[in-house]
Parts: sequence; C-alpha cells; structure tokens
Amino acid sequence: MASKKKKLYSIPGHVKISSIYLDESGSRNSRGGFFVVGFVKAREPYHLDRAVRHLRQKHHFHDEIHFSKIRKGSLDFYFDLVETIAAADVRVGGSVYDSRNSFSQDLETWEQQSKMAAQLIRGNVNKGEVVNIFLDLVQTPQGESAARYVKESVNKRMGSRSVVEAYDLDSRSTDLIQLADIVASVINYERCHQEPSNSPKAKVTARLRRALELNSFDDIQKGKVNILTIE
Repeated sequence: MASKKKKLYSIPGHVKISSIYLDESGSRNSRGGFFVVGFVKAREPYHLDRAVRHLRQKHHFHDEIHFSKIRKGSLDFYFDLVETIAAADVRVGGSVYDSRNSFSQDLETWEQQSKMAAQLIRGNVNKGEVVNIFLDLVQTPQGESAARYVKESVNKRMGSRSVVEAYDLDSRSTDLIQLADIVASVINYERCHQEPSNSPKAKVTARLRRALELNSFDDIQKGKVNILTIE
C-alpha cells in the first residue's frame, strides 16, 4: 500500500512575498522616554544585503552596525549606509511608545514587545501579500518564542496565513536586522533630542532624514516611510 505523502504548503506564483526585519530602540523605563520598534521591509532583500556588504568592504567596516556605536571615525560608513537605505526599494519606519506608560503590568516584557511587533507588522502587510519576519532575539522563558508569538498573533488577527514564517535571530548575524536598529534609533534619537546638536549620532540622524526627504521623524505615512505613535 503506497504511503501518503505530506502535502507541503506552497505559495502561488502571483502572490507577493516580502521580508520584514525588526529591532528595537529603548527599553521599559519608569523614568520615561521612548521605546521604538523599527522595521525595514524589502521585497528583494538580497539586493540591499549585497549593497551593505559592498559598503563594509569599501570602508573596511567589520563591526556590528549599531546606532550606539556611531563615532566620528565611522561617520563616512554610516553616511553611505543611510543613503543606501533611503535609495533602496524598501519600506521603513516604526511604532513609537512611551517607555513608562505603554507597558502593561499584566504582561511580561517579552510578551509586550512581541505584541508591539505584531501590531507593527499588521500595519505594514498589504492585501494579498505574505511575509517572512526576522526579529532581533528577545530573551524569553524556556519553551517560549517571540517569533512564534508574533506569527500566531498576526495570522490570527488577520484571519489568514499572512506570515509564512518568523525567526528569532541574533542581530549580529544579519545585517538587515542591524539596519532596523538604525531606523528605530534615529526615530528615537530625534524624539528625545529636540535641541540642535553636532554629535556624530545627530549627523547620521539628519542624513537619513534628508535622504528620505522628510522634515522630521514625526508621525507620517508617505511613500516608503510609515511612523506612528501608539497611545
């Protein structure tokens, strides 16, 4: 008797498939401030990934791409990097939260962060589109997974299999998650620093803002940028 083969899930050729990379800036903080979930969404992420590898080679930059590590000596690399992000065929932005008041006392921090990530993804998936999700690794209790939480939450709320798969990854292993850190961090930085500054971080923030043709990183849904403050 012939054994039955397991039917594999397949995606029709006409369905658009995107990859969304997420990282956060800020933390749960009783003193206030902002917590930003940033994202980079790409239909063909390999093009952007290759462009970043080229910049690494050009500038001999082999460290982790991280906003907190921006220094005067690395400005040329970060200037080229944010120009590359702005020129790429991507969608970028983030959800902005109050660090003090936006975290529920009824949820563990990892659950709250996963809930925030799921909400951001739902707002950036187009009708008829499916996505793969790549999240910076969040510390969870044994047996729990932020990626699984996000996948199940998004698909349940949208009533479809919009998220094909979600992955918990160490951001150091994936350049595009590191780009999501830059996006989240420049939004957070500008929200926290209203006074003009000539610091390296301020210069990178201004360069990305100009490259995206924005006046500020206030809430906006225009072109390739989607930023929203969640009350």
